[in-house]
Amino acid sequence: MEEQISKEQILEFSEVYNSNSVNKIIENTITRNGLEDACIDRNIIIENVPVFNIELPESKRSNQKDSSKCWIYAGLNMIKHDVASNLNIDLMEFELSNNYIAFFDKLEKSNNVYENIIKSENTDIDYIRDERMLDFCVTEGGYYEEFSAIVNKYGIVPYSIMPDYVEGLNCTRIDTLYTEKVKKDILKLIVKKKSGDDIEKLRSYKYELVKENYIFLSKILGEPCSSFTYEYKDKNNNYFKYPNITPIEFKNKFLTLNLNEFVQIGNVSMYNKELYKMYVKKYIANVHKFSDIKFLNLPIEDLKALSINQLKHNIPVWMGAHVKKYRDKNSGVLDLRLYNYKETLGLDELTKEESLNLFDIEMHHAMTFVGVNLIDGKPEKWKVEDSYGKDTRFNGYYIMNDNFFDKFVLSVVINKKYLSNEQLKLLEQEPIKYEVDFPV
Repeated sequence: MEEQISKEQILEFSEVYNSNSVNKIIENTITRNGLEDACIDRNIIIENVPVFNIELPESKRSNQKDSSKCWIYAGLNMIKHDVASNLNIDLMEFELSNNYIAFFDKLEKSNNVYENIIKSENTDIDYIRDERMLDFCVTEGGYYEEFSAIVNKYGIVPYSIMPDYVEGLNCTRIDTLYTEKVKKDILKLIVKKKSGDDIEKLRSYKYELVKENYIFLSKILGEPCSSFTYEYKDKNNNYFKYPNITPIEFKNKFLTLNLNEFVQIGNVSMYNKELYKMYVKKYIANVHKFSDIKFLNLPIEDLKALSINQLKHNIPVWMGAHVKKYRDKNSGVLDLRLYNYKETLGLDELTKEESLNLFDIEMHHAMTFVGVNLIDGKPEKWKVEDSYGKDTRFNGYYIMNDNFFDKFVLSVVINKKYLSNEQLKLLEQEPIKYEVDFPV
């Protein structure tokens, strides 16, 4: 074949295509009904019955809409069972504020990128660009370590204290404006640094920038409270009132899970990532020095075993995955056999390693494991709590077949007490730094 596709070759392709009458049948079916409806195997949906022999209690489902805050919702869904239990409140009536976490996440991310610039020995634009220091510096999106860092520093509040507002449910506008504001600040910091300002002067100027950001965010997301009064009735209809309680006091009183005891375990089988090694993401963080995004790379069977053990102890599992492929939103089924792309389109699928190597999959969505079905001790399917309300998926949940876990689950967050001694020893390694645009 020459460099360019010729018209003669197009005619040849067409001749081959039309020589098989099945191709036209498939074409007509897909163009009339859509790709997924034409290729779906209904038997796979029937097979994935939403019944689980290890399952946490039902809870109120949240809806993130267009906020891109799945990582916050996954974190709140992980801790809400513990908080509700300590309040003795009905889980179907209880919700924690995601907006409160999101506010301080954005504020801390700005401080983190300012500090990265202040501490950088090289502030040439080419260096900053090559190092990807500003990529995703304050945009929405995050990891468990960032969620836990905000909760540890600022506490939590019930949803009624700081509910969602218009812009909090649509990340595009605030991300665009806030990113521009912060990047303009960075240029000003660079000018001051190159003019010879010492670190005290730079941090004094940074204080003014962060103050501006607090005001900026308060106008859009609402100002977070320093204290609040919480009134509620528990499951026994007993009345409680906590006047002038701070978010940290509320967290300390009602959250008994120690978020610092949880670690991210990854399964990243790609050319530049070794199993049994620790990795840490460069530059990306919110609370400076206290939210490094790290993971221990282990075999996929280890992730499953650790997740099952944690679920058996009634603790949800924060997880990160790629869920854009092989899902049916109507039934909530996630299964690699769901769509027959091989026979209809001749698609030869990538393996997990090939997909990661070529950046075909990424950890773009965080959710929470809240159940699993075991057959002879082996996982058959997983119950996954999503954050798009209860009117989509299966009552707001995905039913994830174990084959989907194998290919598309990239990380889980596990309490260290469920790790083996050998796995705990691996956590002591000096983490290897990796790039900000890496798929996990």
